Amino acid sequence: MSKEKNINSFWTKLSILLLNIFTVSGGATAATVPAMIKAFPQTAPTLVELTMTVPALGIIFFTPLSNVIAEKIGVKKTILIGLTVLLISGVIPVFSNNFPLIFASRIGVGVGTGLLASYSQSLIISLYQGQEQQRLMGLSSVVQGLGMFLMTFFAGVLMGQGWHAAYWVNAMALPVLLLVAIFVPNILGKHEAGPAAQAEKPVNSKKVDGKIWLLAAFMFFFNFSFAFVSIKFASLVISKGYGTAQSASTLMGIMSFAMAAGGFIFMALPQAVKKFSLAISLGSGFLSYLILTMSNSLTLSGIGIVLSGIAVSMTMVSCMTNIGIFTSPAQVPFSTSVVMTTANIGSLLSPYIAQFLGKTFNNESPEFTFLCGTIVFAALLVVAILIGINFGNLKFKEVKEA
Repeated sequence: MSKEKNINSFWTKLSILLLNIFTVSGGATAATVPAMIKAFPQTAPTLVELTMTVPALGIIFFTPLSNVIAEKIGVKKTILIGLTVLLISGVIPVFSNNFPLIFASRIGVGVGTGLLASYSQSLIISLYQGQEQQRLMGLSSVVQGLGMFLMTFFAGVLMGQGWHAAYWVNAMALPVLLLVAIFVPNILGKHEAGPAAQAEKPVNSKKVDGKIWLLAAFMFFFNFSFAFVSIKFASLVISKGYGTAQSASTLMGIMSFAMAAGGFIFMALPQAVKKFSLAISLGSGFLSYLILTMSNSLTLSGIGIVLSGIAVSMTMVSCMTNIGIFTSPAQVPFSTSVVMTTANIGSLLSPYIAQFLGKTFNNESPEFTFLCGTIVFAALLVVAILIGINFGNLKFKEVKEA
């Protein structure tokens, strides 16, 4: 069986696409936060909230390390190790009442995610070209959104059996692990790449262009603001008196479904408009947080949550696609890991940024936190518009040697 045939197999593509479920799955159990705060009264609420974003700590260190590990043992084995770590760590809270162990297990979820996260996108960019690449990048957000929807939905259902049971949703890593083991060919291993990456020699593959640092900074601010949904939305609904933790979980499930819609919207955008896809996604994010800040009903909050889901999926797929446009094919894997690492630093710091803003302005209400996020999204929208206007100048241009 040829490499080309393996790469273009339906099952190979599906296995790669399914990896996207876990790049944002850390917040699938966010609705457990209020119950966990009650279960651990001697633990600071901010530390309990941090369990939703602390997976980013593992992602921060192991996303760039995944490139080094893959060079030694191959991409497929690296992904399989990541899925195994994610599976074991993800279900530990089901069986434990020990908060330090639960906290450590959440870091373990990040370690597993970090080992596979960059490949969920960079494999598509490296192995496929043109319209097929654009289609698969859009589908990656669709799969990400649908997977997150299922995980969040079932987490809400399982919460009826107690907050511990909600963590069974992480067992979803098992079928994905089996699919990767069976259907992803070993040719996706060390030093091998698809037609896009073969276009040039893999020299200076660890170099990061200034344009990539711009995307990384952009994703840092986006992620720490978007993470407010995971850490504060349930509290926002409860504190304003128009819903419960379970109704918040239901709405967050809808948000995950909206993430799939964001992928379809990206695929449907005309090619000439795709350069403004970041601006469109940030416009959606700005409106979503403005609505959530002002809302006093589940219906209006539902609209805001839908716009949030569209914003996060379109922002992620636009940013990842732009990496392949702004830098050389050889630099794509490492550049992807840099952007994802910086983005996850934003997620990790989100509870402390929210706390800092609250103390600085003497307002620690969830409503004020979302107002701060609205302001950040407004600023990012301006940056995204400027990126769209200057898109032609930002494209990678190969320098021909004389």
